[in-house]
Amino acid sequence: MDIDNTDIELFEDIFDSLGDNLLGKSLRLTRVFVNSHPKMMYSAPLERIENDYALMLGYMRRGYVDPERDQVYENLIYRLYNFVADLYLTYKTKNVAFFTEVKRKSIIGYTFTNDFVKKTLEDFVTDTAMLSLEIKGKSIKRAKDIYYIHNNFVQALFCHIVVSEQWSEGDAEFYTELLLSPSIDLIDACLITSALTLAVMNNMDINKFTVLMQTYLRAKDEALKQRALIGWVFALSSDMRIHTKFEELVLSAIKDKNVVSELVEMQKQIIFCLNAEKDNDKIQRDIIPDIIKNNNLNVTRFGITEKDEDPMADVFDPGESDRAMEKMEESFQKMVDMQKEGSDIYFGGFSQMKNFPFFFNLANWFCPFYIEHPDIATARDKLKGTTLLTNILESGPFCDSDKYSFTLALSSIISRIPKDMREMLNSAEAIGSVFKSEEMQSATYIRRTILQDMYRFFRLYSNREQIVNPFDVLNSIFIVDDIFDNTEVHNAIADMCFFALKHKNKEALSLLMDKYYDEKDPKSLLIHGLFALNFDNSPYTASKFFSDLVELEPENKRAISLLARSYFEAEDYEAAADSYEELLELCPNDSTIMLNYCVVLTKIKMYDTAINLLYKLNLEMPESMSVMRVLAWSLMGVGKLDRAEKEYQRILQSDDVEVGDWLNAGYCQWFLGNIEAAVEMFQNFLTLNMGEDSSLEGYSIADEFIKDFDFIIEHNISDTECHLMIDLVHGIKD
Repeated sequence: MDIDNTDIELFEDIFDSLGDNLLGKSLRLTRVFVNSHPKMMYSAPLERIENDYALMLGYMRRGYVDPERDQVYENLIYRLYNFVADLYLTYKTKNVAFFTEVKRKSIIGYTFTNDFVKKTLEDFVTDTAMLSLEIKGKSIKRAKDIYYIHNNFVQALFCHIVVSEQWSEGDAEFYTELLLSPSIDLIDACLITSALTLAVMNNMDINKFTVLMQTYLRAKDEALKQRALIGWVFALSSDMRIHTKFEELVLSAIKDKNVVSELVEMQKQIIFCLNAEKDNDKIQRDIIPDIIKNNNLNVTRFGITEKDEDPMADVFDPGESDRAMEKMEESFQKMVDMQKEGSDIYFGGFSQMKNFPFFFNLANWFCPFYIEHPDIATARDKLKGTTLLTNILESGPFCDSDKYSFTLALSSIISRIPKDMREMLNSAEAIGSVFKSEEMQSATYIRRTILQDMYRFFRLYSNREQIVNPFDVLNSIFIVDDIFDNTEVHNAIADMCFFALKHKNKEALSLLMDKYYDEKDPKSLLIHGLFALNFDNSPYTASKFFSDLVELEPENKRAISLLARSYFEAEDYEAAADSYEELLELCPNDSTIMLNYCVVLTKIKMYDTAINLLYKLNLEMPESMSVMRVLAWSLMGVGKLDRAEKEYQRILQSDDVEVGDWLNAGYCQWFLGNIEAAVEMFQNFLTLNMGEDSSLEGYSIADEFIKDFDFIIEHNISDTECHLMIDLVHGIKD
């Protein structure tokens, strides 16, 4: 379906005008849309608002003083907003695929009056409770029927709420009490809460928002409470926050320190979600290869089989199998540690398992895992005879969406799994929970799994582009929302900056920093300097922040070290040397600082001073390759080429050779007049360097010669010799 951009722009203008409190302009723009779409919606409510505003203007013109004028005007703004919001929703249900499909599924066979919804939800609880009194065979069939019929209703109710028009205060009171009532099923309450979340994000409704807020503040069950918290926080993603009650509700809630604490923790968890793909890359690159290398299984297109043990392995290498097992356990532990910290380690794998028909139903993306779900009935039947589903439900460390994926995927391959492995799946340890049961009942754990469910939906759902995404860059860092300015939530931004820095999330850190700058605050200067240095590739800017920080804290070793590094990267080597000298006065025995100082000394050609310090370091750390590298370069700098050559021989024969060592050793051979050796080393450098960076198309040894031109000229190498060496290295024959 194609959306008319002119219509969307007109709606945006209307909402902007309402947000600016411009009732007259908003009415004129709304009338333009209604007149151009006469069959879209019944326009009587708009006519009543227009008439009421005309009366208001008339009284004003005649000079009447109305003490209620401001309140009446505000009420007209809200009435017009409700009309336009419903109009916009109607437009989307006719022109946007996501809303069209949801609307279609919401009108199949039900009329969702409040009384009918309440009765249907309560009857389901009664019916399931009565199942225990029936004969077993009969109760199994009856249970399937009950769950099937109820699932159809809840799926439709979910869709109905997502595309429902603006609610009244009475609707808000009804649904608040319904969600908090023990007479309805918790899974139903959770699904309704998620439906409200989608509804308010995409079409703000102050009464639906009130339900979410009240449910969060009053719910006794932690799963429902955390789902409501996520709901009202995600509602901050909406651009249509017209009603003053919105801000009143939020500011009232965050007077509670526990609420502030949960918001801050939730913000960190969202950053973990945002890093899911980055974490998956790390697992695939650094962890999975070790697990595959050291396991004892073959995965083939015919199934999974165990490798035959090599009877001679223990003869040739008695400890090989033990080391392989230890290595694999270490790799698993890395993933366990990542998960305990908060990483979404399963996203990469389970993101490939969201194409089952189960996920064609919108509500299923948000549904808590329960074994009786009709849409996994076939999978459940295939897995009979194992306790796997119970293990997943009770101890599997997955979010609900992944539990459904795992169940459906496993049921499709269970017949091809070896018998002994199927028996293993019956054990409670098969899933391998990494959390204690009390941890899994905590607010932190519950909120994390709900957020992971949400992230999968907004990252993988087919029509996700057509709805507001709370995980978008601008929406995801909700803590910087203006609504939290001058509150306890805002006070957490400093620590949140360091959290984003630690987890290398540049976008999050950038947004957080916009809300956190104080030239008299050491933390603020530090975080801005680190951002400029590590993310913005601006060492000169970083040096300004670190210089101001050192002025505030003259003996802050970390600040001086960062200042020295920023000067170095900005190629202000004189200033870098001064900073390292200052640092050495504070830490005279720090070998790392002394080595960095020596590097800077070589940059300003103070080779003799550097060599004296390097010999001292070499005595203290005779096996340090870093010391040898700087020493070899310094020896070349003072013309002691024979001694430099010996250092490079030691380096190249070690197990810690770096690509650049071949380049520098090549220089040494060149300056000694050993042209063949120099050419070979330069070619080795190019081969290794090109292998590490596939983006170096058109790269030549000449690029390195240009960088080191001054150093080369100092050793009496002419331009002509440089050109000749370049051709020799690149294989041009004489």
